[in-house]
Amino acid sequence: MSMSPRLLTVQEAARHLRLNPRSVYLLAQRGGIPATRVTGKWLFPEHLLDEWLEGSARARKGEGPVPRRGPVRPAGSVFMAGSDDPALELLPDALAAAPGRPLCFLATVGSVGGLEALAEGRSDVALAHLVDPGSGEYNLPHVGRYLAGRPAAVVNLFHRELGLVVWTGNPRKLGGLEDLGRRGLRLVNRQPGSGTRHFLDAGLARAGVPPRAIVGYDDEVSTHWAVGLRVLRAQADIGLATRAVAQALSLAFVPLTRERFDMIIPKDVFFRPAIQALVEAVRSERFHEGLTRLGGYDARQTGRVLGETG
Repeated sequence: MSMSPRLLTVQEAARHLRLNPRSVYLLAQRGGIPATRVTGKWLFPEHLLDEWLEGSARARKGEGPVPRRGPVRPAGSVFMAGSDDPALELLPDALAAAPGRPLCFLATVGSVGGLEALAEGRSDVALAHLVDPGSGEYNLPHVGRYLAGRPAAVVNLFHRELGLVVWTGNPRKLGGLEDLGRRGLRLVNRQPGSGTRHFLDAGLARAGVPPRAIVGYDDEVSTHWAVGLRVLRAQADIGLATRAVAQALSLAFVPLTRERFDMIIPKDVFFRPAIQALVEAVRSERFHEGLTRLGGYDARQTGRVLGETG
């Protein structure tokens, strides 16, 4: 019989890694260490933290990384990597009601980072919202490039509204990406490789606004919540985030696009019990009700296989 992995709290992980709790929390938020959220709390599998420590020690000594052998999978777990969205916090609770109660580990590394992690065998599922400028199709054109012929299914998680998050009441009457070049405006940006940054850069190019003309273009954060909080605290005037974040923080929202946010699941893992539990969890009434509470989501295609590659 295999033993369940020991899960550490933030405080326990901080002692284990000899870091302060805030550093552990920030690393977890950024996908820097293996972690999962269960009922809103961060938990850390002890044996995966030990692997992370070993890799860090080797890198410091100049010995290179630990030889790649793919992540060690705790029994009944799902490793996900990719884009950020507030609704992802609903997944651990939805999975808690699924058969076997699989754990969900999430690394927020951006859409491109998620596809790279999947291609390198470091995750089971990629999360992405990358649009192809030529066809307008989401994710499918990109999956083939990164997975190099490995067959995969593209399963919709939700559609969401993405737009400008600004001060309550939108006092500067900002209406689109063309306004980012205005004098006196400070942007808070998303990190390179994220789908939101991809959307912003493509939109700026269409609008003829050079990034160098935007104050704050190089001020980068890794989550939608971080964008909203910068605006709320008057550390920025404008940023791109979801409607859900704007509503939760009572900020004004200027809609720019409706995005399709998908899970990319290789077919060789698709029928593993934990992956099937994940797919059923996103189809559940519990997950759909959570999306409705957050606001700004469309769940009509949630859980559907929208395309296949390979």
